[in-house]
Amino acid sequence: MKVTFSFVPPGGGEQDYSLEFDLPAIPQPGDYIRIMRDDKEFGHPGEDCFIVRRTWWYLQYSDNGGRTREIVVEAEFAEGPYDSESHKSSIQMYANRGKEAKTLDASTY
Repeated sequence: MKVTFSFVPPGGGEQDYSLEFDLPAIPQPGDYIRIMRDDKEFGHPGEDCFIVRRTWWYLQYSDNGGRTREIVVEAEFAEGPYDSESHKSSIQMYANRGKEAKTLDASTY
């Protein structure tokens, strides 16, 4: 199923950016998301880490019945063990604004 991730600052707020994925299930609040990138654009391999905050379900209903229009998973920036340089820069920018990112637990790196 198609899921759009909306990446927001630590603690929530206005979306920084979004990405669409085809997933076998919908991530739940508290789930860790680690996105590995080839990162040709920035030239730095690594990953971007997030923690799921909530899921937004966009539904549509008509006389023919209901359907899912879109599923958006809101996830906040978090610190991980192998963060890309661009992700580290974003975390630092948010820290400078008083928004401290959570750190992924070291239990399954």
